[in-house]
Amino acid sequence: MRIGLFYQIQVPKPWSPSSEAQRIYEALEQIPYAEQQGFESVWFSEHHFRPVWSHNSAPDLTLAAASQRTSTIRLGVGVVLAPIHHPLHVAQRMATLDILSHGRVDVGLGRTGYPYQLTPYGADLHDTRGMWQEFADVLPRIWTQEEISYDGTYYHIPRREVLPKPVQRPHPPLWSACGSDETARLTGSLGMGGLFGSEGGPDRGRQLMALYQDALRTAPGNGTGPAPRAALMTAGYCHEDPRVVAERGTELVAWYIEQQRERARLVWRDYDPLSGLLRARSAPRQRAASGRAHTPGGARARHEVLRRHAGRLHPVSRAVRSLGHRGSNSAVRSRAGAARGGAQHYSPFWRAGDPALPGQGAARGDRAGIGVICVLMHRTIVGADLATMRPRLQAVGRALVRRR
Repeated sequence: MRIGLFYQIQVPKPWSPSSEAQRIYEALEQIPYAEQQGFESVWFSEHHFRPVWSHNSAPDLTLAAASQRTSTIRLGVGVVLAPIHHPLHVAQRMATLDILSHGRVDVGLGRTGYPYQLTPYGADLHDTRGMWQEFADVLPRIWTQEEISYDGTYYHIPRREVLPKPVQRPHPPLWSACGSDETARLTGSLGMGGLFGSEGGPDRGRQLMALYQDALRTAPGNGTGPAPRAALMTAGYCHEDPRVVAERGTELVAWYIEQQRERARLVWRDYDPLSGLLRARSAPRQRAASGRAHTPGGARARHEVLRRHAGRLHPVSRAVRSLGHRGSNSAVRSRAGAARGGAQHYSPFWRAGDPALPGQGAARGDRAGIGVICVLMHRTIVGADLATMRPRLQAVGRALVRRR
């Protein structure tokens, strides 16, 4: 059993001018400490346009900074959203990160089922599965072949020598998010590592894992790639007192559930799931005047929505890579506090008196506990048995539903 950390960089409100930057700085302080304590890996998600819940739209840059503060902990992207990137860019950036970290990179691939994240980059939900499959096919070729050419449905690459090459041989381990039966089977059949969530409960996790392992056993592997592994991501809250774990942990999970609700509300904004076209809430922008705009894939199979909005890909990418995105000003309230009649703003990362990292002062909040939102663990949450936590979490869930 290997234990790792998983960051989404949540920035609860109320915000100050330094809130967003401070969350990233705190993660960079925590990771070397986690390495000293024996944690095996750290993973950063990739999400876009999700204020409060995830300000983590350029994980490779954050991991590059972490690579210069650590020496043994593995550095994973969980996951690269393939439909909004080009495999050449990802191959080059991940190879550079592998060099900077002296061969410690793990690369997860995903396709995202949220049009709200896809459409500003010119990608469409109907294309995501095919784009993911081509991405998974061509990426290791770029890393292992001296020159690469590729003629797919979505990506067309003329013969080129793509540099730099990664340190790990034959290439960094590839993983995939496994959120559905089909994806779990496909991931196993391709010999990739499986990234599983715990949102569906233990039974659903076992079901997906079994599908993955069955496909993995029959995969036509040639033994040249890294041995695939599976990872389960679940929430953990650490404290010496089990009562604090039960109370504070439940409160934090309730906040997280509410953030998932907010994400669900955004999924289909500006998008018609029946036609796959952006809703006509505003006139499409004019194409870039200087030549054909860059798109993530080949032009001949692209949807009309991709052609109409491809000109917006580069400006958004530049804004994301500069970490310049700022979210909306909607307030986040504590559901637990509201149930008690309170109306205060809620910030689970900033609670005076909770345990902090050594030498950083308790008044700076419980960053050592929930700043690392997810911990890869086995069967129990530290300080409290799952059987004890489950009815409490169910009660919180029912209360949230009633309040809606």
